[in-house]
Parts: sequence; C-alpha cells; structure tokens
Amino acid sequence: MTTVALDEGVPEQIAARLAGYDVQSVRQLGLKGTTNGRLLDAIEAKGFRTFITNDKRMEREQNLSRRPFAVLLLSTNHWPTIEPYIGAIVSALVEARPGAVTKVNCGTFIPRRFRKPQGAPHV
Repeated sequence: MTTVALDEGVPEQIAARLAGYDVQSVRQLGLKGTTNGRLLDAIEAKGFRTFITNDKRMEREQNLSRRPFAVLLLSTNHWPTIEPYIGAIVSALVEARPGAVTKVNCGTFIPRRFRKPQGAPHV
C-alpha cells in the first residue's frame, strides 16, 4: 500500500477519501510544529512515498528534487473547496514521481471578509 503523509495545514478529511492509500498526518506522526527541513527528513526516514502540502514556500525553500518521495502541492487548504477535487488528487497520486513536485489545482478559497458584495460597483 502506498504511504502518504499530510502536512499539518492539509485537512485530515482527505485521508478518509484516499481509499487504497495508507495516509497519516503530521499530527498523527508526532511531528506537528516541526520545521520544513526536519519534517522532510523525518518523512524520508519513515519511508513515505508521497507528501501532500499546501505550503507554497516549500518548493522554493527546500531542495525537493533529491528526495525519494513525491510532493503534491495543493492550491488551498480549505476542505469544502478541496472536496470536489479529490479525483484530481488521486490522479496526481497515481502519476507522482519521487523528487517531483506536482501542483494540484483544487480551486481557490476567498474568505468572506475579502469577497465583494454582490451588486457592488466595480472600481
């Protein structure tokens, strides 16, 4: 069974939707609050095949190409926005290759405080 680690910002509800995968969250692994470099080292040491994150900085701050696991980078961490895109996540998991970062477009969540009211004039 393919092993998948979920970063702490990724909704844990994803795990239940990834049938056929052994999914564990950073929290379940006792790694919550661990810095990215140490977290990636721990994921590598534990033998995970894929790491799912929504941390857009990770790709430019870490050398992921030498890691023996794949990284899926989700466009958001908002579960109601992600949920309709589970199929895209599964497809990305199937295609994922070690050392590669795959960006998965799961839509965009705009918090209510930043939404324009309907009927508001365009500026």
